[in-house]
Amino acid sequence: MSEEVVISKEADALARSVAAHKDNDRALELATSIGLNHAQYATAKIIQLTVAKDERWMNQRSPHGLMVDCIYLVAKNAGIKVSAQRMRTITMSMFNVGTQPRPNKWQDEFSDVLGELL
Repeated sequence: MSEEVVISKEADALARSVAAHKDNDRALELATSIGLNHAQYATAKIIQLTVAKDERWMNQRSPHGLMVDCIYLVAKNAGIKVSAQRMRTITMSMFNVGTQPRPNKWQDEFSDVLGELL
């Protein structure tokens, strides 16, 4: 596969992600679809905002990806059985872009935040 095709697919996925969140935040919808209650959703949102505003954050994930990661981490911490593949399937259905959680890209750097909020 040529580099141009790969870039085009990535650009298309990013465009779909942006369109999915334009003018509304659907994180609550995602959170409740996997079984989080409103308090757990609020925890995920606080983690997302705290991490995104931290000076250590180097945009390891898109805002959409970070949101998926935070919801996934809160679900796992709450004992909700959700796999990375299930999250990808749900996000594809909801947002027309499948996003696999990848908190391993940033969670070690923010273990203090996660330890405090989870």
